[in-house]
Amino acid sequence: MKADSPRPRILYDAAARVALLRGMDAMSGLLRPTLGPAARTVAIGRLVGSGPPEILDDAATIARRTIQLADPFEDMGAMIVRHLVWRVFEHAGDGTATAAVIAQALMREAERYIAAGGDVQAVRRGIETGLAAAVVELERQARPIELPGEIAAVVAGSLRSERLANMVGEIVDAVGPDGAILVEDGQGTETGCEYLDGVRWNEGYVSHFLLDQRDATSVRLVNPRVLVSDMSFDRAEHLLPALEACVQAGERSLLIVAPEVRDSAIGLLVVNRERGMLDGAVAVRAPSFGEQRTRILEDLAAITGGRCLRREAGDRLTDVTIGDLGKARLAWATRFAFGILGGQGNRSAIRQRIADARAELSAVGDDEYIRGKIRERIGKLAGAAATIRVGAPTQSEQEDLKLRMEAAVAAARSAMQEGVVPGGGCALVASIPALEALDVAGDEAVGIRLLTGALAEPMRAIVSNAGFEPGPIVYEARRRGPPWLFDVVRREWVDAWCGGVLDALPVVRTALQTSVSAVLTALTADVLVRRTRPPQAINP
Repeated sequence: MKADSPRPRILYDAAARVALLRGMDAMSGLLRPTLGPAARTVAIGRLVGSGPPEILDDAATIARRTIQLADPFEDMGAMIVRHLVWRVFEHAGDGTATAAVIAQALMREAERYIAAGGDVQAVRRGIETGLAAAVVELERQARPIELPGEIAAVVAGSLRSERLANMVGEIVDAVGPDGAILVEDGQGTETGCEYLDGVRWNEGYVSHFLLDQRDATSVRLVNPRVLVSDMSFDRAEHLLPALEACVQAGERSLLIVAPEVRDSAIGLLVVNRERGMLDGAVAVRAPSFGEQRTRILEDLAAITGGRCLRREAGDRLTDVTIGDLGKARLAWATRFAFGILGGQGNRSAIRQRIADARAELSAVGDDEYIRGKIRERIGKLAGAAATIRVGAPTQSEQEDLKLRMEAAVAAARSAMQEGVVPGGGCALVASIPALEALDVAGDEAVGIRLLTGALAEPMRAIVSNAGFEPGPIVYEARRRGPPWLFDVVRREWVDAWCGGVLDALPVVRTALQTSVSAVLTALTADVLVRRTRPPQAINP
């Protein structure tokens, strides 16, 4: 029997594009059923154990669970879709299935035309021209939103729960687009929320000796002075000037926020409290690290009306005066967190800090960790924060719902910042006339026509997933024009604005731009190289 020929390690030209298309089709086919309010589900077997498969209806989670296809070249195409889906999720929080569906339709038709002899570079230019026109048209359709019900309508499709959508709407409305919203694991099976009064950081007190009673778990300071520094208090002498300034000014409480407060400095606080010089004193660890820690400490000083003492600025702990200390109505600390209520900082100085943080946010790039930290700082400066505690019957359900909730918060926040467009694929279909009006010829015109067809694909998928024939409905949607769409839940034509079928503009725009970018990358890939691990040396 003749041995099988080895798999090729390199594919060229049409064979390379066909392999990428098959892989993109396979991954997009997994995600397509999850699009729309009447979505289907995908069952994924477990890697470990013999339990039942996971039943999922969230495109981002499904893509994350799909690690590798059997054919290495097709797997490259699948990973292009996987990457674009996760990129959309990180940037917009929603729109992942929409992006996969657009990419699948555009790649399929573009590859077919190029295989028949079309000029790939001209087609690419046409697609890029059409994309620019579609984005302009999407932005023209956008309207601002403010009410909790409008915000809930934006996230209802991804959460698929009216109660949770209303909860997100109320929270985002309460804390504003810049407020800090934390999504954490909760206890039990129910998901709830908690509004935080004032400002809170996840760093606790440095010593239990500073508590009022030995069996206490927290400490509260009324009308405290606040000493903020990026320098460590290694010796009692470092803290003595601040204590003397408080005593001379008749202040009875002191909160110290610093990277480290050593035992001798803690001992000085304890002695002064026991002798009645202070009613209360507590030292807490400065939050975060590096440059972000410095920014947070400066924010905290602005909130309380004090000054952040910095080593780089040449400040010395031994030169502290009462004017360097901030003030608040109340401060509290536990082993794991501390907070400030009623900071007495200058409002114009705080607004300037918020403006600086927003400028930082726009310049930071794609680092989602840093972006999240800056958003958290903005929320704390604005004095608004909330925590969503996610509960579910099982750990896998909790993880899935937590991802959904994070996505919903991101989508709602972006909707408040940039507005909403008609949902259900309506905004994309409404952009088609703008592309058809473009005056181009040749293969560039073909590229525009290919993108025009792909813009209708999300609506086709939503309608098909709900059990309706998509062709007539898409035709009727184009005939009626925006904002009319077929609501697959109500089973009737509705005005998107009146019916509350809305999508955040950044979500739709990001899904479109990212999917087109991925397809153009795949179309211009003429060679695929399958890498293999080098043979391992065998030790004697």
